[in-house]
Amino acid sequence: MDKNKNKAVEMETKAIPKLILSYSSATFFALFFDALYNIIDTLFISHGVGDDAMGGVSVVFPFMMIQAGIAQMVGGGAAALAAKHLGEKDYKKAGSVTANAMLIFYSTAVITTLIGFLFMSPILKLTGVTTDILPYAKEYLSIILVGNVFSTGFSSIIRAEGRMGYSLAIWLIPTAVNIALDYVFINLLNMGVKGAALATVIGYFTSFLMSVIFFTKISCQDFSEIKINRQTAKDIVIIGIPTLIQMSSMSLIFLLINRLLSKFGGSVGINIFAYLSKIATLAIVPINSVAQAVSPIIGYNHGADNRARIKSTLNFGLLITEAYSVIALIAVMIIPDYFISIFTDNSEIIRDGAVALQIISPALILMPIVIILSSYFQSTGKKAKAIISSASILVFLLILLAVLPQIFSLTGIWLSIPIACLLSALLSVSIKIKC
Repeated sequence: MDKNKNKAVEMETKAIPKLILSYSSATFFALFFDALYNIIDTLFISHGVGDDAMGGVSVVFPFMMIQAGIAQMVGGGAAALAAKHLGEKDYKKAGSVTANAMLIFYSTAVITTLIGFLFMSPILKLTGVTTDILPYAKEYLSIILVGNVFSTGFSSIIRAEGRMGYSLAIWLIPTAVNIALDYVFINLLNMGVKGAALATVIGYFTSFLMSVIFFTKISCQDFSEIKINRQTAKDIVIIGIPTLIQMSSMSLIFLLINRLLSKFGGSVGINIFAYLSKIATLAIVPINSVAQAVSPIIGYNHGADNRARIKSTLNFGLLITEAYSVIALIAVMIIPDYFISIFTDNSEIIRDGAVALQIISPALILMPIVIILSSYFQSTGKKAKAIISSASILVFLLILLAVLPQIFSLTGIWLSIPIACLLSALLSVSIKIKC
């Protein structure tokens, strides 16, 4: 057995805590660097262009998340299938799964770009964009749409092979390129929001090139007998739908919150949420890194029918993510104004943003339950349960956003987030108990 196949086999032999910590550390640095890029990108825009420019990028974000959701749906679904076939030592089937995943993604990317250009004005209007923010949002979205087709490197499939080092590199290198170009385009060339968008697109393309290198030169998958067929594509989509629902839910959540903030808080409210979302993205990095680490481990051992390792993986994943969440919650509650002041010196945004951050921060101790259990349901082929778990936050939040802002105004928007997470966590636990 060659060394590439040995990397996959360790998922059924290595001690679970050591395996999760090893995998999650590689994934953590990838996600952390990506989140750090988002923070740095925000700093370049907020300090280099202005708060309204950051608001413009924020209102476009829900649309970007749709394609990101499709990418993660395809990548996550394919990774679960590929991990199962790798566990069965069927490298040709794993290769066919990856090929089908690529066909699905690039087709949907082209369609998403066309829709974005054809309906740009109504899309931006739907976001609740204000007059001050509109020019920045339109300029940013136009450029992002051009590079949309390169917006994934299939890192989840790479992780399914146990190649954590490369899966880390395919995050780190493009992100480093993006950050460097942010400085050049915004600070040196004064290109404003356009520069931020161009830097992002070039980062996308770097990731695309690295994926080409991996699947043609490094992968242990066998692409000699690729079969493009409906059933494989259907399986990829069905397994990955929970991830799409999760990402689409976040997209819709951002859209609804921005619309409500436009009504109850104006441009200042939208700008506050732009900064809160970046803080939240960084805060949940450890949770997502563990979830992405346990997913291939559970998927592989599901294929190998090793239930004891599946249970151990789930329990340890929940334990370490909850321990982190408690520590993070304490930090956010003690110095919320510090986190907001990193991005802006606007006293109104700092004051109101600190209050909002304290209100939403209890969601930190609830998210691990939803995210880890959703990964478990997805990786073990429990499709319906994974969909219900993933969609529940959206459903609860939709209901809460329809009611609470009418009663508590701006505060009601912030309260909706932790309450929805609480209800979703309780539902996910009840589903797991009944498994």
